[in-house]
Amino acid sequence: MTRRISSICYKMFVCLSLILGIFFNLNQTTSRKALLSYYTLQSNIICLIAFLIFLVFEIIKKQYKNDMYYLLKGALVVAIAITAIIYHIALAPGGFEMDRLIKSINNKVLANFLVHTFSPILVILDYVIFDEKGHLKFFYPFIWLIQPLNYVVYVYTYSSLGGTFYGIGGSKQFAYFFLDYTKLGYTGVVKWLIAIGVAIFVIAEILVFVDKSLAKLKKMC
Repeated sequence: MTRRISSICYKMFVCLSLILGIFFNLNQTTSRKALLSYYTLQSNIICLIAFLIFLVFEIIKKQYKNDMYYLLKGALVVAIAITAIIYHIALAPGGFEMDRLIKSINNKVLANFLVHTFSPILVILDYVIFDEKGHLKFFYPFIWLIQPLNYVVYVYTYSSLGGTFYGIGGSKQFAYFFLDYTKLGYTGVVKWLIAIGVAIFVIAEILVFVDKSLAKLKKMC
């Protein structure tokens, strides 16, 4: 099996996982609008769209891995990594849920596992296994921060227009407890956003450092 065929098969598997995770959550929710307003679903959907495009390019043998691709791919890896890390470290321990899914508990566990754990791991591994290393640049993390900042703007805009979330272990008005200025105050929210922003930036720079280190290691071998 050639590397290209392996990449196609793997990306098909990634897309399947993303589709199932998104479908199970949306199919079992009591409000698709609220669920689609969570960062988790948005990051999974963005990854799905990107991977479907990558898959088509692979199938038609189009050369697409240029600087723009690696800028985008790094953004995807960081975005989906944030989904997994923040969920497991900051949200899940507090009993956070995006929705009281209306189906069985087994479906609920599977739906959460796919979007918060399994699909993020698959997306990250695609970079590890199939992407050429050494293309990520140290200024990329500044650009990658735009996406989570856009989400913060989205949440407050959505809330100001009357949108609500489920608030299970989070905030009914602002999705996540660290965005709820009615409870934390503006200073508290700013502190959380700075802390999360710094953490995202550090994670992103670590990704760039590892990328460059693996490229140097390959040249030495």
